Amino acid sequence: MTYCRKCGAQLKDNDVFCFKCGETVDIEANNLSEANMLTLPQTKEESISVAEKLMDEYASVEKLLKEINENEMILSRPVIIDGRRYTGFRFFWPFLIYGYLALMAVYIVGVIICVLNEDPGGMVLVMFIGLAAAGGLMIWGGSLAGRKRDRLNKELSDEEYEKRKRVKELVERTNELKIKYNNKVNEFSGYHQYVPYQFRSKQHMERVVFLLETNKAENFSDAIRLLDN
Repeated sequence: MTYCRKCGAQLKDNDVFCFKCGETVDIEANNLSEANMLTLPQTKEESISVAEKLMDEYASVEKLLKEINENEMILSRPVIIDGRRYTGFRFFWPFLIYGYLALMAVYIVGVIICVLNEDPGGMVLVMFIGLAAAGGLMIWGGSLAGRKRDRLNKELSDEEYEKRKRVKELVERTNELKIKYNNKVNEFSGYHQYVPYQFRSKQHMERVVFLLETNKAENFSDAIRLLDN
């Protein structure tokens, strides 16, 4: 598994250019060559030292790969941003009812007062007061509805921004991890011809150290051979 050194995109073995950013693939760095092959230690002490070094390296690589896979799994899930927004009428319509009820209440009370006082001319004043009460109530309700609409829409907008920001940060973090992973793998690529792919793990290097320390293996290559049996 190889990643672009510039953007972190996963590359195929025969890629010459990164399909994502167009960066030229450093084939010499990504593939094992005669120049970077390391000489295996022959003494037991040197073999143990190399195995312990590889053990730490493989543990670090496994940790990076685990985080990369976890991040890519999260990124594969769809991010739901529906762009919905609230309208002011959603919160204003109850005030239409309140205004109507206020108008009717003032009208009924006014009628009763005018009848009791035998003042038919007072109905004009009653209607004016009723309309003013209903209008004032709806103006107040419109102001409240507008503020609530703006507050909730801002919360939705902030939530969408945070979602996009988290995705962007996760993509950037994943690309950084891929580049770091690629560099770490290449750093110890000189041992790849001596350590089969299935043994490039912390657990197998611990086993190599155990074989050397218990005198079941004479050197590093001997320990790897025993792992393969």
